[in-house]
Amino acid sequence: MDDIHLSTECGTRARIAPDCGFCCLSWSVGGMELLHLPVPEAEFRTRPKTGGVPLLYPYANRLRTDPWPDRPEVKRDGRLPCHGFLLRHARWTDLHVEGHRATAGLDWAADDELMSLFPHRHRLEISFELTPGVLRATTVVIAGDEGPVPISFGWHPYLAPPGATHDALELELPPLERIRLDQAGLPLRGEDGELLADPPDTHGGSLAGRGLDALYRRVDEAGFGLSGPDVTIRVRPDRQTPFVQLYSPPDAAFACIEPMTAPVAALSDGRDLPILEAGQRFESSFELVVPADLGTSERENDHG
Repeated sequence: MDDIHLSTECGTRARIAPDCGFCCLSWSVGGMELLHLPVPEAEFRTRPKTGGVPLLYPYANRLRTDPWPDRPEVKRDGRLPCHGFLLRHARWTDLHVEGHRATAGLDWAADDELMSLFPHRHRLEISFELTPGVLRATTVVIAGDEGPVPISFGWHPYLAPPGATHDALELELPPLERIRLDQAGLPLRGEDGELLADPPDTHGGSLAGRGLDALYRRVDEAGFGLSGPDVTIRVRPDRQTPFVQLYSPPDAAFACIEPMTAPVAALSDGRDLPILEAGQRFESSFELVVPADLGTSERENDHG
């Protein structure tokens, strides 16, 4: 299945791979690539790895238990299921490209394999829309006539400011409540079942000398930023994603700011996640933003 290429007249471009779960493999502005793939692209396409801007569906990050121990197609992190079932999905019900927007639709109930893993009849729509300096991702879930449909998906954008090393990366964060995690990275809950969280703090600053893999609850609708030497990539999630995972391994020249509709393991816990009843609709979106004239000064210098 051929990749989808989107572009604007001012030099903002995106490339989306329908056979990789409709993942955005590349987003560039002014010729400067802003996303990271963890392995060469040819290898990335054949392995269920995350990179670029992938959707984690129907759950983000790890579950607390493994309901599918005999299903080798389920991606796992160690012994726990991780990141859902669509990372290399290619069986879309329909694909549509119009102008600067590309959409993939999936009738979940029409796919026996997906229904056997997540037996909830619904329609899923994913879209990427490109405007100057902006990549917008939108997810729509429409519950079938039977309902209910639990909502616990997330996105995992791998952001790579051009020319940055890990020590040069800096996070700009709003106040966040850090969710306490166990050694497996799963949220801790009190006797009443509520998430255990620290008081709001900004948790931002330089990543020099430290890695990051933590879950937070947002306390307002403010956005996020990841800066390198030459540019800040801003992440603007909507109010439908009240949780965020921040991830950057030590020495990695990228960081992930992951908008999530529910905390890690919410699908296992049956708590802190929206539930759609029959016929209901859920829609969530976020934007990645850089200056639309990014790269202009470099091109002008190159041409004297």
